[in-house]
Amino acid sequence: MPIARPSARARRRDAARELLARLDLDAVSRWAEGEPQAVGVLQRLLFDADEVVAWRAVEALGRVAAVLARRGAEPARELVRRALWLMNDESGGLLWSGPQVIGAVLAHVPVLCRDLGAVLASFLEEDPFRAGTRWGLWRISGVAPEVVREAAPGLGASFSDPDPAVRGLAALALRGAGAAVPDLSSDGAAFALFDFRTGELGRATVAEAAR
Repeated sequence: MPIARPSARARRRDAARELLARLDLDAVSRWAEGEPQAVGVLQRLLFDADEVVAWRAVEALGRVAAVLARRGAEPARELVRRALWLMNDESGGLLWSGPQVIGAVLAHVPVLCRDLGAVLASFLEEDPFRAGTRWGLWRISGVAPEVVREAAPGLGASFSDPDPAVRGLAALALRGAGAAVPDLSSDGAAFALFDFRTGELGRATVAEAAR
């Protein structure tokens, strides 16, 4: 009996997943240049069973957005629209990592921050996107600090939140934008943190985030 060969869709997924597992985001950008299905492949990997791969797919979508934006910002804008749609119950599914994807796209295509940064910030108090929105604001804090500073009242209210991820990510976002952060040195609660600078998933305390 002949051995079934993987479908083209499976081969594309496996190729992208291998690049993410190796943390070769430069290679992801090169792959996306010649792969018209790159966005769809990476969107499926947002649901990968390996949480590290799923997080790296978030950052990879930002890289792909930058590739698409070489021909104009509209394809990257459409990627954000797609994420917003998938965050809506009416879409038939819920993209819990939608704010993180939007943050990664805006960070790599900063021209979009002018009109879409406020859209990202509008999810600060929307479940289940509260922590993810704060991560997204941290992701853009270096390229659009004004967006984060405008969201400072909502971020400042985070420090009384029972969720340490909400507190810690709010601190990172404010720090990244050069905004004031209260003294959180006694807050030793830990939370899971994907650091886009290293591509690694680890843990940090709120006090460490505030420092």
